[in-house]
Amino acid sequence: MKLVNSTVAKNICKLAAIRRGVSVEQAEWFAHALVETSLMGIDTHGIRLLTTYLRELDEGRSNPLPSFKIINQKGGAVALDADSALGTVAGTYAAHLACDLASEYGIGAVSVRNSNHFGAASTYGKVIANKGMLGLVTTSAAARMAPFNGLAAMFGTNPICFAAPGTNGNHYLLDMATSQISYSQIKYYRKNNKPLPSGWALSASGEFTSDPAQVVSLAPLGGYKGQGLAMMVQILSCLLSTMPLDHELEHFDTGSFVNGRNIGHFLIAIDISAFTDLDQFQNAVSELMKIVKNSPARSGQQIFVAGDLQEISRIKRLKEGIPLNEEEFNELLKEGQKLGIDMPSESLSISESPL
Repeated sequence: MKLVNSTVAKNICKLAAIRRGVSVEQAEWFAHALVETSLMGIDTHGIRLLTTYLRELDEGRSNPLPSFKIINQKGGAVALDADSALGTVAGTYAAHLACDLASEYGIGAVSVRNSNHFGAASTYGKVIANKGMLGLVTTSAAARMAPFNGLAAMFGTNPICFAAPGTNGNHYLLDMATSQISYSQIKYYRKNNKPLPSGWALSASGEFTSDPAQVVSLAPLGGYKGQGLAMMVQILSCLLSTMPLDHELEHFDTGSFVNGRNIGHFLIAIDISAFTDLDQFQNAVSELMKIVKNSPARSGQQIFVAGDLQEISRIKRLKEGIPLNEEEFNELLKEGQKLGIDMPSESLSISESPL
């Protein structure tokens, strides 16, 4: 593995988007989403997706200069057409819009249509929490997960992010898939010929399998409960936005790159000051997290709350660099060379990593 300086990586991502016609502001959103996700340790949705996102711009799937349009509005509820924008751009735009609506109406709800893959939902939950608001974020995704007792993949991993602002930017940041794991982990185990833990994935017969080569679908988180949450996400993300259902979508890294993928998102921002004092609420969130983490733990174990591990990763990687495998590193290096960026090892802070 290589360790790459996050500032340099972000500059490459930003300039690569600008070179393809993305505005400076939206290129900043794009780069921030990728690099922040990698800093938080969510490597499946971070810098490793840069090449595919750039291909979306190059071949027409994503529109570099989208014209966002409000299709309908009723108070703080808005239906937004993203005009086939990069998903990271559409998600960030919608998060800011939801906050603006919440400032005026107390709550802002934005249904996004005609978007693309937007990476980690926590990126947008954090945008909302940073503005001192409660956030809820969902998105549709191509089907990977079977219903409980089912054989065919009918749902995406259909993430749910809930964000609550704490003190000093220390937010409660829950970002969870409704499947037992992500499909990228199946790919990792398959590539490295490693057996899967029991209960993660299903074979063609609908039984749990530990052989990654036999996996045809993911298992829902908590059985029927995961299926219920996945359907909730699909109703919010697909039906409200009038976008295709999960099983009707092409997968992110396959299919045509000429047309947008018609992904739907749903974001809510809640103005806490409409209910109670913001400072008191933030202090209460931080105190709640502290109480839970300081409660009795099993011998040799530590209690974490949502967002803790991501923040630990962020602090470590800001200091030491973001780990990339050889292929990911070479793609970033190649993109930097296209941009004419001088990239000596000391500038990139590249070093071998034992990770």
